[in-house]
Amino acid sequence: MRTKVSTEKIVEAVIAAAEAKQAVDLVMVDVRKNSAVTDYIVICSGESTPQIRAIEKAVDDELRKKNIKQFRWEGVTGSGWVILDLGSIVVHVMDESERKYYNLEGLWGKDAIIYHY
Repeated sequence: MRTKVSTEKIVEAVIAAAEAKQAVDLVMVDVRKNSAVTDYIVICSGESTPQIRAIEKAVDDELRKKNIKQFRWEGVTGSGWVILDLGSIVVHVMDESERKYYNLEGLWGKDAIIYHY
């Protein structure tokens, strides 16, 4: 029998995987009140291309362990930004300069709840 993993448990798994690879400035933005497209956005930075790749791989491995397999990363690690869209959760792993330039956290305004890890 296949069990469904809750959105909150998936967010927890993504955050734990990113933390395990020492992701920089890890945040989860709760946008349920602001977005009809997604519920949570997880954003973190890596200090180098190898670290970004390690975070991406750790998240990927953790999701597969939880039997979540119908997903695909977008972007190229060397570009400084990779994205994973899980529907109710969108994960951004960015280098620090891309993150500062695009300021994704700031796009959601004062109504979004931002959790820092």
